[in-house]
Amino acid sequence: MGIEAGLYARYLGYSVVIYEQREVASHVRACGHLRLFSPFHQLRSTLGLAALRAQDPDYRPPDETAQLLAQQWVDQYLRPLSRTDLLADEVRCHTRVLAVERPVLPAEEAAADAEPDDNRFRIVVEHAGGPQTQEWADVVIDCTGVYGHPNGCGAGGSLARGECAVRAGIVYGVPDVLGAARVRYAERRVLVVGSGLSAAASIIALVKLAHRAPETRVTWIVSETLEGTTDGPIPVARYARCPEQQRLALAANRHARAGTTQLDVRPGTTVAAIEWDSQAEQYVVQFADAPSPERYDQIIANTGYRADHAVCATLRVAQRPVAGASPGLGEHPAEGTETGQRELRPERLLTPEPNYYILGSKSVGGDGRFLITDGLQQIRDLFGIIGGRRELDLYATVAKLAQ
Repeated sequence: MGIEAGLYARYLGYSVVIYEQREVASHVRACGHLRLFSPFHQLRSTLGLAALRAQDPDYRPPDETAQLLAQQWVDQYLRPLSRTDLLADEVRCHTRVLAVERPVLPAEEAAADAEPDDNRFRIVVEHAGGPQTQEWADVVIDCTGVYGHPNGCGAGGSLARGECAVRAGIVYGVPDVLGAARVRYAERRVLVVGSGLSAAASIIALVKLAHRAPETRVTWIVSETLEGTTDGPIPVARYARCPEQQRLALAANRHARAGTTQLDVRPGTTVAAIEWDSQAEQYVVQFADAPSPERYDQIIANTGYRADHAVCATLRVAQRPVAGASPGLGEHPAEGTETGQRELRPERLLTPEPNYYILGSKSVGGDGRFLITDGLQQIRDLFGIIGGRRELDLYATVAKLAQ
């Protein structure tokens, strides 16, 4: 979202700086082995393609209907886009934003309805191998996402007792169990925690691994009891607007219902405590209400993610209690219409802090249903707000010019 938002701003003539804590799209590269839910035409913008073709007339994008791996999306679109003339000098990699502040009284000391004396934001940044510096901005667009802040293994996404001490060894994501991480999981006892799409992807891959390495044993725990549903651990209807998400959920549920000795599914179960037995090199896991602990070689935590608002702690960016999503967004930016297209209201992009906006998955607290098309719509609507031209749609304008 940061690259696409910066590109839109540059097309409109704004001065832009894009801070990347690591490399461009580092979180996407971390799951590079996974196939993306959307076809390429829903993963790119018309501005992005125009910038790439202007930079290199020989550029050939992926087929519009291609279902790319995450790494392919980075290699064939995101990274080249970040290196175009419009963005190359604006992207600052290995630069961490420590704080976004106003050079006025902290929020708790200022009247709730008072306007800052200086509308600029002070951005405190830390450069890799260098000193901390401060820079200034009239508008801040937070596209940091949520993938750096996974939920814990305990009930409701909380940390289980002892989890902090063993957190470095737990995988919070979807490992490449059929590829680079195969040795870590083959012929091992593996615990998977979660009931979303990441858990579905992990289970599907682990079941395939178990077919090739028959001594592999997988325990899948979900906190929901599954009473009153025929789906299985993954609520299929939740993902109705995206066929690939629904396909993944259905496949994981089929494995859960198959009842093999290699996959043990336990609904209505939560993790109470985790310890590491250094002699046995195993995790000792205590489930809530279980009489005794169990041992596992590996733990995969697919318990979702939450937004982190620490960088704007002194600003008037009110947080919702549910999953840390930004204010005014409701439980989700919109429900799918009959055509599957979301109806995102521009007003939901506003926060109590003037000129501070949150886009992307962070704006909905990490809801896994958020798609790139939702983010592009947010970008379009946001710059209509910033420029005072609600009808502004550069994506449509560029698409017409390309015809």
